[in-house]
Amino acid sequence: MNSGILFGFLVYLALLAYIGWWANRYTKTEDQYFVGGRRVHVLAATLSDKASDFSGWLMLGYPGAAFKTGLGAFWAATGCLFGTLADYLLIGPRLRIYSGKFRAITVPDYLEARLKDTTKLIRILSALIIIIFMTAYVAAQFTAGGKTFAEGFGISDNAGILITVIILTAYVITGGFFAVVWTDVVQAMFMLLTLIIVPFLALSEIGGLEKATQVIGSAAPTHLHPFGGATGWAAIIFAIGYASWIVGYLGQPHIVTRYMSVEDPRKLRRPGIFISGFWTILVLWGAFFAGFLGFAMVKAGILQVSDPEKVIPAMAVELMPGWLAGFVIAGIISAVMSTADSQLLVASSAIARDFYHKVLGKELGKKQMVNISRVVVASVALVGLWFAISGPKVIYQMVATAWGGLAVGFGPILTLSLWWKRVTKEGGIIGMAYGLVSEVLLEAKVYGWAFNPKAPGIFGTIGGWFNGVPVFFINFFVTLIIIIIVSLLTRPPEEVVKLHEELFRKVPVEGAGGKSITETRAKSQVENVADFVISAGLV
Repeated sequence: MNSGILFGFLVYLALLAYIGWWANRYTKTEDQYFVGGRRVHVLAATLSDKASDFSGWLMLGYPGAAFKTGLGAFWAATGCLFGTLADYLLIGPRLRIYSGKFRAITVPDYLEARLKDTTKLIRILSALIIIIFMTAYVAAQFTAGGKTFAEGFGISDNAGILITVIILTAYVITGGFFAVVWTDVVQAMFMLLTLIIVPFLALSEIGGLEKATQVIGSAAPTHLHPFGGATGWAAIIFAIGYASWIVGYLGQPHIVTRYMSVEDPRKLRRPGIFISGFWTILVLWGAFFAGFLGFAMVKAGILQVSDPEKVIPAMAVELMPGWLAGFVIAGIISAVMSTADSQLLVASSAIARDFYHKVLGKELGKKQMVNISRVVVASVALVGLWFAISGPKVIYQMVATAWGGLAVGFGPILTLSLWWKRVTKEGGIIGMAYGLVSEVLLEAKVYGWAFNPKAPGIFGTIGGWFNGVPVFFINFFVTLIIIIIVSLLTRPPEEVVKLHEELFRKVPVEGAGGKSITETRAKSQVENVADFVISAGLV
């Protein structure tokens, strides 16, 4: 084991331990444990949002895709960038307004209050969606951590997975949301530095971009084609297949919870959208070129990689001094942990708060609920550990499966509830139930033949059209249509429609110089609600 790599990583680990200790002083209630008391600075919330979004997928899965596909993988970066912008425009501000109004601290809290569901079905469905797909997502992060430790320290993947589980679970249990947010800020900076440094070192080692493209062109010409060599309709399907990540952003609880925690929701658009967008562009650029140039280094005989998803840690060990490689390994682990910690926290809230407390009606003290949540975190981590060790260990696909389940389960109903006053609880219940069942079946390949060009009859024809497009992309829009149809056949309570109109209907007022400007009615309606005063005039 390289002592320099170990030293660099231990320094990083000590920093995380200090943050967890510091955050524990501010974690005394359930509200603080899950959303930081709704007093998180926009800079911290924004960086935490992106660190939670870009997981081991960014540092391992996506570079691996660029390694295997070449320029065509850049469509995934396009989908992620526009998905990020969609989150800040469609979800963030309005979710913060509504969650503040309802005192909601989880996504199921918000949905139940917004749709006025007294049956508890929305909360139960939400908990099931989160538990199933978030646990799968956590397993993907554990797998990513295992691969990183294996490449950096010369141990087995399973030993690396176990180390990842122990480190990550410890500081989530200790500090809750504050620990997650502030470690995410540190991790976001580690990720950024790693993805700027590694591609430039690779360029220097191989002799420049022109030399790299010559090597790649000789070894795999389709790697230099933006559609992987496809043309016509096949090229369009190729691009959609990679860019399909965009719809998933609207339904990821571990990401949108950040918006609910912001102290001043007006800043989610400016400067929040600027910080998030700029950071996203930089890290996606770095992750893509790390994989792209890593392929060139392998073909040039400079680098040896047993698994394309290990290309970045392999490049760090090969190109850097031991102590600096240790920090890069720490940056990769940062990406893994910054997502898994948030996912553990969301899964914990689904079981401890949404099911145990709200559905079963178990009344416990705030401190007791925090302690139960910590036990749940440990339990979910153990299940995720089992899946990580026994699963396929292909991070890109593991993340896509979990991402798709959450996208279909929450994305359509969350978006419609924030923008359409006519959405009903019946539409939400049926849509979420369909999303849960269909994604479990489709992702489990039980009905995978529906998108298989070899299937019989019309299903084979449809499969031929959309072969290469993830199931969740199509299913997202199917779920959206189902919710709209059911909502049109039912009627929401009058007070729900009225509240939506009061919060978001714009009315003309006289501005500076006598020009007409707009401002929401929320100012007059919620000025006496503490969390809402700051959000007036946002939308």
